Amino acid sequence: MCKIMKKILPLLLLGVLALAGCHRTEHFITDAGYRTQVRTDYQHRLLHDAARLAPPQLDTLSLAEQEAMQFLYAYMPLSDLADYDADFFLAQVRTAFQARAEMPWGKTVPEDIFRHFVLVYRVNNENLDTARQLMYRELRDRVRGLSMEEAALEVNHWCHEHVAYRASDGRTSAPLATMRTSLGRCGEESTFAVTALRAVGIPARQCYTPRWAHCDDNHAWVEVWLDGEWKFCGACEPDPRLNMGWFAIPSTRTMMVHSKAFGRYRGDEEVVRRTALYSELNLLSHYAPTRRVAITVLDSHGNPMQGAKVKFKLYNYAEYYPLSTQTTDAAGQAFLTTGLGDLLIWATDGERYAYEKLDVRQDSALTLCLQQAVPQQPLTQLEVVPPAVGKAKVIPTEEESARNAVRLAYEDSLRAAYVSTFHADSPNRYVRLSEGNYAEIEAFLASHPDADDYLSTFSEKDMRDITCSTLEAHLTTNTTALPYDVFKRGLLPARVSNEMVRPYRAELAAFRGMTAEQVRQWVIDSISLSDTANYFGAPLSPRGVYRLRVSDRHSRDIFFVAACRAALIPAYLDNATGEIFVYHQGWQKMTFDEASSTASTARAQLTLTYRGKTPAQPTYWPHYTLQHFADGDFVSLDFEDDPRLAHLPATLSLEPGLYCLSTGNRYPDGSVRSRMEFFALAEGERATKEIVILPLEARAENHGNISPELELFDGVSLSDYASMPGMLYVNLGEYSEPSKHLIVELLQQQKQMAAWGGMTFMVGPQSIGMEQWGLSNTDFAYRAGDLEANLLQSLRVELNGNYPLVALIAADGTIRYYSTGYKIGVIEQVLKAAAQR
Repeated sequence: MCKIMKKILPLLLLGVLALAGCHRTEHFITDAGYRTQVRTDYQHRLLHDAARLAPPQLDTLSLAEQEAMQFLYAYMPLSDLADYDADFFLAQVRTAFQARAEMPWGKTVPEDIFRHFVLVYRVNNENLDTARQLMYRELRDRVRGLSMEEAALEVNHWCHEHVAYRASDGRTSAPLATMRTSLGRCGEESTFAVTALRAVGIPARQCYTPRWAHCDDNHAWVEVWLDGEWKFCGACEPDPRLNMGWFAIPSTRTMMVHSKAFGRYRGDEEVVRRTALYSELNLLSHYAPTRRVAITVLDSHGNPMQGAKVKFKLYNYAEYYPLSTQTTDAAGQAFLTTGLGDLLIWATDGERYAYEKLDVRQDSALTLCLQQAVPQQPLTQLEVVPPAVGKAKVIPTEEESARNAVRLAYEDSLRAAYVSTFHADSPNRYVRLSEGNYAEIEAFLASHPDADDYLSTFSEKDMRDITCSTLEAHLTTNTTALPYDVFKRGLLPARVSNEMVRPYRAELAAFRGMTAEQVRQWVIDSISLSDTANYFGAPLSPRGVYRLRVSDRHSRDIFFVAACRAALIPAYLDNATGEIFVYHQGWQKMTFDEASSTASTARAQLTLTYRGKTPAQPTYWPHYTLQHFADGDFVSLDFEDDPRLAHLPATLSLEPGLYCLSTGNRYPDGSVRSRMEFFALAEGERATKEIVILPLEARAENHGNISPELELFDGVSLSDYASMPGMLYVNLGEYSEPSKHLIVELLQQQKQMAAWGGMTFMVGPQSIGMEQWGLSNTDFAYRAGDLEANLLQSLRVELNGNYPLVALIAADGTIRYYSTGYKIGVIEQVLKAAAQR
């Protein structure tokens, strides 16, 4: 018998014994065929991904608990196998079963819906915690006696009492960490809300539009299952009814809405990707008109090419983002159901590529021929048009809206009372950043009052969810002869990339005494790679990789850097380019793709310049991106907020290869003038590229006029601003996520607004304290007056709650620009329109 079978056989026997456990009552999985499949997948997982772990002890559990645990272990992502134990998952199972037994709707939820959308503990790429248990205790009495739909709405009100929107970095906080700080971005709000809904046995899932078509950015929200139908709601943003939300109208313009279903899912939604561990569902038809498109890929001889990758790309943030990637069948075809807008279709065999814009409004088929090696052409300019705007599904009555507004204000006050307990007036910056986590940071600072350099290596979000013990475990001093800047970059930090920081240095001390090359070789010999098994994208911790010995590439790279640091070898991961560097008589690139260790090719130097006037200083992502060619496609490098590109001109040290400099400029209606310049960088080359943002072409747009004598408030009319170049009218509505984005834009562009010189007239709820924002040249009011009524009449627009409303009005009453609802970049559009006077 081979060594691996001797090692695994006891695990399999335990699994078999578990199935023969003494508590045989009711099956959790009643379909015998599906149950057999789960059991087979569970045993396969024990043999492969979990071979180094002790299997969960199932023989003392009830039959239903055994089958639920097998289901979770069979399909959970690698991060969960590596970083959480069986007791954690058993607690999740038992709380889910308790909710099913105690909630009045528990028995009405079909088994498969319960299995995939209640039992499952994970929502996205968040750190896991015991939120389900706390939420059940908090909510069970609150929703008892309500209908299932009433309970879903009530859970969302509870969520709003604890969490409101704030933008933050891409790492998703655990639900309890989000609750502790009371704020989260949409991905965190929806993770929190889905966890709360599942906690009381209501099936729920997180939905994403990976990128908007009409503006930059993306959004996540929630779908709940009620009596055989999925309905949507805004996470931590309660509305009077379901199928409502500020995003309801923007979602009619999307080109993709998707969600992941854990395990082997057999629902009736369209599946855009199916694996042995999960399915990715296409939910777009719930929100927008759709069309199924067929892409045919031919080889250089005109024959259908099987196995080619087809990427359906949408312009957003100055790049073409792949909404979905499909593989061609034997007929050389790939399919996708998408919205009625423009896509860039990209086909590749891994070396050659071809691309073309597809207007889905007009065409449902496209043929691409892979005839040329890269680069296909040096310059491409496209105009990309989003889908037309649709209508909201549900419009509440005035009475419903007023009643809901009262509740929201009360819930805001509860949250504000909690936030007031934070140590916001602390003289220490890190305590202020810690918000509801202040006790952990204060405890660490009590022992280490001079740890500013160390704490500066963490993100702001780390201060809100890291523990004192973790900070203690990673604290190290420079006991080497290294220059301090090398120590601070390559040894001092606990954080490597976007992982949840956990203690690892003590466990990885086994690498002490190794060289970087020896650590690299150990990783190559010991770590198996699987880029599909960690499908939610939460990185494994370094100690999790060490224990599991199976990893995705990104977690492997994080582990390598962590292992080097534990071995006192300075190392870091450049998160903009994905490259690893180790220090040995200077920083050297380390790669797992070559036989050599730190011997790297000569770098290329690229200087980026800009000579345009609008914007005055372009920003990475909103205005331009730089992409590197790999595996048949150009993949964006992540220089967001990177100091290397804080000011232009700027010079980057890059790996030689093929690159694309991509820019875009949006019209007010959401369409884009896009430019892609392809070029090569050779070893040792010093090149200069100008960032060219195509100007918007003049369009004859007449938005109407209003009377300059129209009274705005308290006897003040538009004519009183005649000495100014105009006025910006802003109605924030209920101050939800779109309005919060707008205020951030106003604060970020105060200098540009001051240079324009006009007055801003802002309407919003009194409870949000608009006067405290410090916006110059701004008057505030708490209700809309005749100006808004006249604006809407002139614009022929019905708001139906689609706030914010933004209008740029010249001194003579001409409406030069307007926007309703959710858009990113509105203030930039305002400034563009103002410059055209």
